[in-house]
Amino acid sequence: METNSHPEAAASNVKQGQYSPRKRKDTTPRVNPQLAVELVYQELKRVEVYTKRIEDATARKVQIDGKSLESAENRL
Repeated sequence: METNSHPEAAASNVKQGQYSPRKRKDTTPRVNPQLAVELVYQELKRVEVYTKRIEDATARKVQIDGKSLESAENRL
């Protein structure tokens, strides 16, 4: 009578020598849609404030440049 030196291998339903790859773990990050929308909204507001500051600074510069041009013309 032949004895099996690896009884756990005989008990499995996979044939000896057959390759059985492991299932790949899902590494996709879980995203809370409500939180994602809130973060995008906050970033949009931040960009709007930044853009407004640039527009205001540009308008002031144009105004200052206009006054400088007037005073330079008056000196002539």
